[in-house]
Amino acid sequence: MAVARRDSDRYASLTPKAALQLAAPPTWVASIGPVLVGGLAALFANSASAIRVVGLTLSGSLLGILYRPALSLRGLLLWLLMLICAVAAQSAANTLNDYKDFVTGTDTEENCIDTTDASIIYNRLAPKAARNFGIACLALALVAGAGVALLSHLWLLVLGGVGIVALLSYSYGPAPVSYLPLGEVVSGLTFGLLIAAATFIALAQAWNWLLLLPCLQQVVSISLIMMTNNTCDIERDQEAGRRTLPVLLGRKRALALLAAGNLLALIALAVFALLLGWLYALPVIAVSFFVSRLLLRFSSLRFDAQDRPLAMQISTKLARALTIASCCVLLLAVFWH
Repeated sequence: MAVARRDSDRYASLTPKAALQLAAPPTWVASIGPVLVGGLAALFANSASAIRVVGLTLSGSLLGILYRPALSLRGLLLWLLMLICAVAAQSAANTLNDYKDFVTGTDTEENCIDTTDASIIYNRLAPKAARNFGIACLALALVAGAGVALLSHLWLLVLGGVGIVALLSYSYGPAPVSYLPLGEVVSGLTFGLLIAAATFIALAQAWNWLLLLPCLQQVVSISLIMMTNNTCDIERDQEAGRRTLPVLLGRKRALALLAAGNLLALIALAVFALLLGWLYALPVIAVSFFVSRLLLRFSSLRFDAQDRPLAMQISTKLARALTIASCCVLLLAVFWH
């Protein structure tokens, strides 16, 4: 076991740099993106409601205009708490997953070429220190999530509970989800759908089924980040007995699915924009050229362990580009509705 081999080593303390590597900020697009999309969608819903209120007041009375701001200080606080909750939850998931891989011997100095992907090993951290940091991030997510529920709807605690169960089951239990072909789907649904929906509901005090289209873009993009990582780790995962989706599909089919998934995310976003109006499709058209260039760069990679840093960089850029396009569509809707 990896732990047994290093019991005699002198462990280093958990520095801010090592903690940041455990939290993996380059992947935070998977938590920040859904909060931005859900919040901007709520901002659009609230601003449209304010416009209707103003119209009714003008037509029914000359005594004044009833103005309801699209985003109040309370709404801004809710949005900030959701952002803290999402980022802390993802940092906890990243840290606890690295801890699990270390103590089970899946991650070793021999098979982890990318130093940023194995902070416990290359920073010589005490495994318990990494575990405690992950638990602290999880506690922060729980506190922020509870604050959102208390300030909006208590039943949002149910969504939070589902998210926590999904997060813990990803790395822990007799059959961790990350070791199964469900890992990509669970991570995508938990962050892309659950967090975006919770943000929208907390801020808009309602639900709109049209939001499922930008949520689908988030679900697919987040799932593909995880799938890119697992595709580069096929050999390592096979040795560890992990049956991830790329392990089952093989590298060639996994790459085809990655390309198809990014196109699906782009199509979902385009349909959402067109349902709002032709003007809102402009950001999608602009980002489609950037996405096509990144996919061309994707096609030149072997997607092995050595390509992992570059592959992950391109994958997060794709998710970031599609998220920016989603936010631009929603911002246009807010200002031009």
